[in-house]
Amino acid sequence: MLHAKRSNPPSQKYELTEDGRALTTFSLGRGGTGTRFTLHGVDHLVRSHRFSGVYELLDADGTVVATTDRVRRSWSMTCSGRVVTFRRTAAADREYTMLGGDGEPVGTIRRTGHIRSEATADLPGLEPALQVFVLVVVLLRRRRKRGAAGVRSAFLPGG
Repeated sequence: MLHAKRSNPPSQKYELTEDGRALTTFSLGRGGTGTRFTLHGVDHLVRSHRFSGVYELLDADGTVVATTDRVRRSWSMTCSGRVVTFRRTAAADREYTMLGGDGEPVGTIRRTGHIRSEATADLPGLEPALQVFVLVVVLLRRRRKRGAAGVRSAFLPGG
């Protein structure tokens, strides 16, 4: 099971562990357009397409390893010809469920902790880099939605 925790809650830098062992770090940074992480000595880039809600995982050579369709209540990730489907199962993007081929739940991604500063992912059957990718996508999605809400409130009367 993966566990991401902000290293210092005001910042957007996360420390990622797997079953209590340090795995990698990543920072969501300003703008929410993506992040980089190194896993088992291999660099990866998670790239967000700002207006479409599509995310890509690229390896060190810039080759697309996995991509999502538009991340909404239900969305899917495509990698190596395989399609993995996710469905939001709690309000405010607090939990997503990974669905198996038969449509039954087989894994979860859950935001937890004080002010939602932590997240866990139990995604059996996915390679470690894909598990990190999915976890980062959920965190970036939440950051993007919070940023959009702030922009909207700035333009509302009385805001």
